[in-house]
Amino acid sequence: MSENGVGLPLDRINLSSEPVTSTSDDPRRQNFYEVSTLDGGVKEKLHVVSEQPAKVHAVPIHQRPDLLVPCADLVNCEWQRSQAARVHSLQKSCSEFPVNLVLLQGRGETERLLGHARLSRVVGHSGSLFVESVVVSVAERGKGYGRTLMEKTERYARSRGFKRLCLTTHDKQHFYAHLGYVLSTPVQNAGAMTAFIPMETLLRFSRMPSEETSVQTQTKMHAQGDRDSGGGCAVRSPPSFSLPPPPPLSIPTPPPPPPPTIPFQTLTETPYRDAKGLPIYWMHKDI
Repeated sequence: MSENGVGLPLDRINLSSEPVTSTSDDPRRQNFYEVSTLDGGVKEKLHVVSEQPAKVHAVPIHQRPDLLVPCADLVNCEWQRSQAARVHSLQKSCSEFPVNLVLLQGRGETERLLGHARLSRVVGHSGSLFVESVVVSVAERGKGYGRTLMEKTERYARSRGFKRLCLTTHDKQHFYAHLGYVLSTPVQNAGAMTAFIPMETLLRFSRMPSEETSVQTQTKMHAQGDRDSGGGCAVRSPPSFSLPPPPPLSIPTPPPPPPPTIPFQTLTETPYRDAKGLPIYWMHKDI
C-alpha cells in the first residue's frame, strides 16, 4: 500500500492540471481530479473544500439607518403595525436607550437581515435591561439564529455594564429557560420614556399606592399631633400657678410592610395576565 492510500505507486498517478469544479447547489466547493489507474482507466476523485459561513454580528439600528424599512417589515411580520409607525418607533433607538439591535450576516452585497431585539431600561433597577420584540426572519427560523440573537443581545448588555436581562413571553418560556432564564416577578419597562422623562420621575410615578398612602397618613398624624400639643385653649392664670404644657404626643412608627409573596408559577402555569387577559410569563437572567 502506498502513501496515498489507493494502492498505486506515486509515479502512476496523474492529476489533471485543471480541477473540474462541480455545479452542485452544495454551498461547499467541490473539485474533481482525474486519477489514472493500472488498467489505463480514469477515475474521478472528489476533493471538497469547505467554505466558512459568513460571520453573524449585531449592531444598533441607529448606526444603520439604511435598515430601518427592512427591519420594520421584519418586525411587522410578527406584530402587525403600519410601516410608518414601526419606522418611527425604530428611529427612537439611541445610545441612551431604548436600543434596537439587528442581527446581520455577511457584509456588503451579501449582507442579510436575520433578526431584531429591543433593549430598554427597567424602572427602579439600574443594573437591569428589558428585552422585547425578539424576532427572527421567517425564512431563517429553525437554524439556531434565535439563540444567536439572544447571545449577541446579552453580550451587548454586558458591554454596557448591565447585570440582568428581564423579559416576558406568552409561549416561548421553554426556549428561554433552555438559555438560562428563570421565572420572575413583574418589573416596569421604561420603554422610550427615558428619552424625555428622567428616571427619578418614572420611579416616583411607579411607587405603589400603598406607599403613597402610608406617607400621607404619617404626615397627617404628625400635623394633628402638633395641633393637639399647642392648639388648645388654656385659662389664663397667674404666672406663678401656670402649668407646663403637656409633652407632644408620640407617634408610633408603623411596622414595615411584610415582604411580598411570590405567586406560585411554573413553566406551564402562571398567575400573571397581560392587558388582553392572556397568560404571560415574566423571566430574567443574570448575565
